[in-house]
Amino acid sequence: MAPALPSFSPVRSGFACPALLLAAGRAPIGGERETLLGVLMAARLASGLSPDQPLPSVTRVVRAEAARSWLASVTLAAKTRTAVLRCIASSEAPSPQGAAESLLALLELVPTPLDRGARREVSRLIEALQSAPSALLALPRDR
Repeated sequence: MAPALPSFSPVRSGFACPALLLAAGRAPIGGERETLLGVLMAARLASGLSPDQPLPSVTRVVRAEAARSWLASVTLAAKTRTAVLRCIASSEAPSPQGAAESLLALLELVPTPLDRGARREVSRLIEALQSAPSALLALPRDR
């Protein structure tokens, strides 16, 4: 059993794709790493719509705007860039299913750089988004 964290400790983030983080960190500098970082960014934004930890719409919009400006500094193939932009846009919308579809389309474009563990984690995230209840669409209004 893990020891309890002190009350003043920051809460650990529970990102659902640690193997994807590891793959991006291990990739050599260049196109493969930047592609993995694009997939990582798309998955991170889509996780804001997951049923277990949904983010308010204002937060999702701010995160998407920041991701767009980050994407401008990354060198990606045109098709991959377009797919990542679609993922960013779908993360702003209130539909987890739309985010799942755009993330799946991105995965279909990027078959080589993802190892088995990273692909499995992203596939689980996609399944969670696809099976999200429609009640997720009715999150409390942002203040």
